[in-house]
Amino acid sequence: MSVQNPAITTPWSPGLFRSSQRALIGFLSVATGLLIWEAVIRLKLVSPLFLSSPSAIFEAFWELTSSGELQTHAWVSFREFAVGLSLAILFGLPISILAGWSKRLGWVLQPLVSGVYAAPTVALFPLIIIFLGIGFWDKVLLVFVSGFLQLFIAITAGIRATDERWVRLARSFGASQSKLFWSIILPGALPFIMLGIRLAFGRSLVNVVVAEMLAAEQGLGYMIAYYGNTFKIANVFVALGVVAVLGVIFDQIFLLAERRLFRWRPPVS
Repeated sequence: MSVQNPAITTPWSPGLFRSSQRALIGFLSVATGLLIWEAVIRLKLVSPLFLSSPSAIFEAFWELTSSGELQTHAWVSFREFAVGLSLAILFGLPISILAGWSKRLGWVLQPLVSGVYAAPTVALFPLIIIFLGIGFWDKVLLVFVSGFLQLFIAITAGIRATDERWVRLARSFGASQSKLFWSIILPGALPFIMLGIRLAFGRSLVNVVVAEMLAAEQGLGYMIAYYGNTFKIANVFVALGVVAVLGVIFDQIFLLAERRLFRWRPPVS
């Protein structure tokens, strides 16, 4: 007699049914919202000067995509964002982990980071422009700073939140400092590390768009500012929609990575 593995998802499994149900409900919710939005504009309850209809936004999206303008601006924003965030993760992860692990290093860096974190990151942008000028690297530096701050705050808190009982237990068995770090401290801080990356992603995406709105000749933020000043509201919504879609896609990727990475953790009921 064969025994079916419960881990295998069958076509009629409850997990698959719940996923399909969630997707269907989400689709219906979005579709209903778009229909109501379209009806509001068609009935002239809101002036198209202030709010474009979904159909007008789709037409604008098609025109901007056909001309290649949208792809060009989106690629500029993506490059600035990707380089800045990659550098923030490359430097922010080890520095934040060391600052959380070493009390003395934490005493040195924590006041500096707290002071910069308390100020709006975009407020630093004029100073960055003075040093680097308007171009590619000024946006990269702003993204780097905003991403680094988010990583530092989340990761140092995660390192210091390690359960002392596990630390005492490991030390009672003669665990070395390196063994303690790799077996107890770092695994316990992984959720905070993933949270820091997610927060850094969101803050960096916002800041690169804001920076392009303030000083740029290309990018999604430039599109928003330019078409907003010329009252082409549908084009503004296209750029905003691209930013929103990118944010949702990458956030879902992070959530999927978390679920796969933390399969060993018990589910929260």
